[in-house]
Amino acid sequence: MALTAARITKALGAELHGFDPRTPSDELADDIHQHLMAHQVVMVRGAGLAPSELAGLGRALGPLGERHHSYVTHPDADDVVILEWGGEAKPDAAEWHADMTYREHPPFGTLLQAVVVPPLGGDTLFASMGAALDALPSGLAADLAELEAVHDPGAFRTPAYRKGGNAGVAEAMAAAGTAVHPVIAEHPVTGRPYLNVSESFTRFIIGLSAPESARLLTQLFDHINRPEFHVRFRWEPDTLVIWDNRGAQHYACNDYLPDRRVMHRVVIAEDARTPGVVQADAA
Repeated sequence: MALTAARITKALGAELHGFDPRTPSDELADDIHQHLMAHQVVMVRGAGLAPSELAGLGRALGPLGERHHSYVTHPDADDVVILEWGGEAKPDAAEWHADMTYREHPPFGTLLQAVVVPPLGGDTLFASMGAALDALPSGLAADLAELEAVHDPGAFRTPAYRKGGNAGVAEAMAAAGTAVHPVIAEHPVTGRPYLNVSESFTRFIIGLSAPESARLLTQLFDHINRPEFHVRFRWEPDTLVIWDNRGAQHYACNDYLPDRRVMHRVVIAEDARTPGVVQADAA
């Protein structure tokens, strides 16, 4: 059976059928990549990949990133991060964001597989930044195309401060990095322009005063939150989701505590099918 995709919303998202993700080949990776470019985020029900298999599928799409500065890795697979929340441990991804845009070269994409899901809640939403940009007034979009913005690790400062005080914050910021990106970026494969700011990591617009920057960013963050740009995925055990970090943001609902939610994540640093685009410092 050939790989097929069923679109979920007009803005983005598709469910893939008709293939076995445990045996990635160049042809399968090409097909997944093609659907990823078309839909931005794709879901596979019942994937059930072991950690080494999850990392293997990621490698079929491109070189993997270094381990994350704040999360633990799986004991059986160094490339797999364990995201576990529950009880008093509050999730840290209930904000709209693309991953690690505080890096000069953010990662290409992410694979996320559900291991333990709560009985209710814990959905993940994705937003198309291309659709968000398309819905802006043309004059505002033209103005934004001339602007750049500073991205930094945002709320990751909190555990760094609690652990090491001011010195801990300085050390964490130096390790994670800070980067300036255009407010409107262009996807390197599809050529589609997209809105490139997030409430998690975008701090300041270059060249504006602090009040001007805050007002404009607040306007854009509110705009991104409109549901017509979104798709919402309800997790089941063994569900796999793959997304393109270039032009799609995500938001993990933290509405399930004190129940437990465990996910395995693999980050792809560079798109192997995008010649000449260097994204190898993702971490």
